[in-house]
Amino acid sequence: MARHRSRQRIKRRKRRNRGAWFCTGIMFLILVGILLFRGGDIGKGGKDHAAFGREASEAGGGSSPAEKREDAATEAAEAGAPVYLESIADIDPGTVLDAGEIDLARAAEYFTVSKISDDIFQYIHGKSYVENDKIRLDDLRYLKVLHYNYDHEIQVGELIVNRKIAKDCRKVFRELFSEEYEIASIYLIDRFWTGDSVDSDTNSIEHNNTSAFNYRVVPNTDRLSNHAAGFAIDINPLQNPYVKYNSDGSFAKYYKDMEKYTDREQKGKHMITHDDICYQVFAKHGFTWGGDWNNSKDYQHFEKKEE
Repeated sequence: MARHRSRQRIKRRKRRNRGAWFCTGIMFLILVGILLFRGGDIGKGGKDHAAFGREASEAGGGSSPAEKREDAATEAAEAGAPVYLESIADIDPGTVLDAGEIDLARAAEYFTVSKISDDIFQYIHGKSYVENDKIRLDDLRYLKVLHYNYDHEIQVGELIVNRKIAKDCRKVFRELFSEEYEIASIYLIDRFWTGDSVDSDTNSIEHNNTSAFNYRVVPNTDRLSNHAAGFAIDINPLQNPYVKYNSDGSFAKYYKDMEKYTDREQKGKHMITHDDICYQVFAKHGFTWGGDWNNSKDYQHFEKKEE
């Protein structure tokens, strides 16, 4: 009898143990399912959070143009598609762009002509532009362009010219870009301002900067330059100096390293000659070249007379 009761207790214990293991197994499977489900949500939530962060940043206007371009490039790369800039209007002059950002099929759209904005006016007022009775602000136009720099990188440039030649200048720089012609830099001359229009021009030249409008006189005269009306452009001035001699053979005005480039027969890199594509493009659009002057030579200088 005692043995029978013992066997019954053993059977009940085994049944309880099997039930406990069964319940434990069920709970384990449920826990694994919950973890897998939440893990998927966490992964999705991380991706959405990153996207939300980008959207919030853009909505807040806190991202710089460079950051926005980088975000766009990242998203395009993730989607396996190229990303092109829609415009360069908000990109600072001097910015070097990746070649993959430029849609060469519509490269002309990156070259723009606009009236002088309030921001540009504030930048040039009292410097390259002063109140005068010769040239009004409305006579000028602001150009945003692309060019290849001396490292053959695509760079953003800017210049101001007279409205009467603005469209021609846009075509000129667009064609020079299509030819991959190298220009060291293209900034408004105000970037190199020293407090004086003529000295600032010298400073711009010695930084090898291509520029156009500057309300100034011709050096050593009281005559207004064609730059004062926005009808002239100086290209790569270090390699293409203004050369005029005094009676004793000295330079009438000396610019940095200019003696290296007075011998135009050497036809060094970036030196403008009649065979150079820069001369040919400007001439095609009706500009004359200072390299053809008689009493002096201004190899950097292209101008177009008022029509």
